[in-house]
Amino acid sequence: MLTLAIDFGTSNTLAGVIRDGKIELLPLDPENQDPRIFRTLLYFPDANQAFYGKKAITEFTSNDFEGRLFRSFKAHLPNPQYLGTTVQSRRLPIEEMVGLFLLEVKKRAEKILNQKITKALVGRPALYSLDPVKEGIATFRMEKAIQFAGFEEFQLMPEPIAAAWSLKPTLKKVSKILVGDFGGGTSDFTLIEMGPTQEFEKKHVLGLGGCPKAGDALDGLFMKNRLSRHFGAQSEYRIPMGSNVLKMPPAVTEKLQVPAWISHLREKETFEFIKNVQKCSLTEKDRKFIDQLIVLVEDQQIFSFFEEIEKNKRQLSNTDFSDFQFQVEGIDVMERLSRLEFEKWAAPLTAEIMQPFDEMLATSGVKAGDIDLVCLTGGTAQAPMIRQALVDRLGVEKLVSTDFFGSVISGLTLAGARS
Repeated sequence: MLTLAIDFGTSNTLAGVIRDGKIELLPLDPENQDPRIFRTLLYFPDANQAFYGKKAITEFTSNDFEGRLFRSFKAHLPNPQYLGTTVQSRRLPIEEMVGLFLLEVKKRAEKILNQKITKALVGRPALYSLDPVKEGIATFRMEKAIQFAGFEEFQLMPEPIAAAWSLKPTLKKVSKILVGDFGGGTSDFTLIEMGPTQEFEKKHVLGLGGCPKAGDALDGLFMKNRLSRHFGAQSEYRIPMGSNVLKMPPAVTEKLQVPAWISHLREKETFEFIKNVQKCSLTEKDRKFIDQLIVLVEDQQIFSFFEEIEKNKRQLSNTDFSDFQFQVEGIDVMERLSRLEFEKWAAPLTAEIMQPFDEMLATSGVKAGDIDLVCLTGGTAQAPMIRQALVDRLGVEKLVSTDFFGSVISGLTLAGARS
């Protein structure tokens, strides 16, 4: 029976199978530049229809940004306060949001392969959360989502273990491998012992560690430290008949920093509050910035804005400066960004991401010098501060070249063929 391997990511999703003895990554999204990369996007123009991946973006744009576009919704899985959302009158629990997306993956895979698929091996972070209760909630929700998608048999495999599986054909001896998997929502570390002919057993996992922050948190640093002021984060206002000068509360400004949460600024109570702040702004400049926030939310320019942040983040991986520009009707933001400044902002977050790795080494009893290979995977692994933090600890000579986006799905596909 064919097993569908699924790397369900915060930003991108991939699927693969073994056919004729070879790994085959499926072209889930023919509209995307690389059809094997299926953007983890969900768009509802109304309560009765949904679009996925690249099509979600094009439909959202062609419908003049009406409806609801969801990105990074995987990040909500460990949050007990987030039960889901509503689209018009339709209640949409988080399990159903994830399940609908996985069901679309299943349908597209079945169409490509021309056969029914009932069995899946699905990647998951090493840890959804450092909190055991939240970890349990996320795992339960993910399992419910996979069942919603119609898979009769399934297993979850930690993504770093899958990435290590992808190295198996290249190994010459039993080796201690550190896999660092840095995606959009989570950073995971797995220390695993693996050999070219050795069958995998749980005892070969020497250590696990994880942090529920990664690429999206790095993107949020740009908004927090430089860009949010263009949307009223520092604007001042005074309520009628009041004497106190107030600033935009954290309940609003903090949502601006988290891609998964920004769309919730459009919810009625919050959006009405923002419009009231606009009316009570102290200066014309303050009012202009709140106007830009209203356009950002009302015209649903949030996705496009964070796409521009992501673009500049990638540029700063290779250059010292980048020019951030976002100009649409009602919004005009221009800022010069520097790599040095970005790395300064990112230093505390980098330390937070690396802390589970240091703790994992301490508890596993494995010394840094005992690690033979370091495999980095996930788009955020390209961030210079993440790579440098590992080089400082382990040395550059141990890092092996890998496909940042393909190693997890390749490993899942190999492992799925054995299940």
